[in-house]
Amino acid sequence: MRTLIVGNGIDIQYGGPSEYGNYAILERMLKNVNEDKYSGLGFDKQELLDILDTCEKTINRIIRNEVGIPKDNNYLLLQMEMERVRRTYTSDSSLLDIGLEDIFLALEVLYLNSIDDDERELCRYAKDEILQPIVIDAIYNGGKVNELYKLYPDSFVNYLKSQDAIFTLNYDTNIESAVVGEVPVYHIHGCFSDYIDKADSVVESFRHMYCNGIMSWYWLEKYGEEERDSRYGISELKNIEGKVELLGISPCNDEQLFLRLMENTRIKSCDYYYFARTDAVEIRKHLCGHLSGHITDRDVKRFWKRHSN
Repeated sequence: MRTLIVGNGIDIQYGGPSEYGNYAILERMLKNVNEDKYSGLGFDKQELLDILDTCEKTINRIIRNEVGIPKDNNYLLLQMEMERVRRTYTSDSSLLDIGLEDIFLALEVLYLNSIDDDERELCRYAKDEILQPIVIDAIYNGGKVNELYKLYPDSFVNYLKSQDAIFTLNYDTNIESAVVGEVPVYHIHGCFSDYIDKADSVVESFRHMYCNGIMSWYWLEKYGEEERDSRYGISELKNIEGKVELLGISPCNDEQLFLRLMENTRIKSCDYYYFARTDAVEIRKHLCGHLSGHITDRDVKRFWKRHSN
């Protein structure tokens, strides 16, 4: 059995980092807010800007070690992530410099430092009702992200069709459009066209904002969320066997995916397509267990060159 798991690297390859890189997504999100795009949802422009400004300030407070986790909370993984933030960013980082998932980390820190239930509810509201929908909309890019499959060369489409199953971490439907039903496709983190109940109460142009997309800084939270909706394809992921290929996936995100692969002893080998050589080293820190010694490094730049026609 051949199984392919793909990430955002595919969208960046065909759509370009200027459209689908982290900076571009956040820049588009800010533009949408400033243009008051979400007034039709009843969102107040200034409230949105205030929430984003608070996230930016919180990240910078984390960088300067001015905010921590209350002593009665032993959140080791969050503490580790806060240390990573301090190593990754310079002081006075702007919102556009911050990784998408680290914005959600900022809200988690605010939640843990809340003084009462009202403040905690405000943090929850900001995350679930405001930030996640507008980030999803920025990724959606007016639906353009679902059109990238039209740029896929025939050789890449044939490669996709040669798989027995494809799992994607992306919300877009490009893979389905490319394989036209010849290969089953599963969205581990949700899909723009798989809606939650709230989507029924908004106009069509905003429905994708209320899809079942999973967005969190915390891999264990993703792990739990993935189990709650059969549309994520986790039962199918647990039953793959043989060879798995990882394409367009960072080695430093999605620990829950690597854990699931390590739990499945029927997987015998893994091809990991790296962008930077350091990624090939890093992946072995996250994908180990019975797969140790069975990971083959593949240069993704050579892959794209080979599938360019």
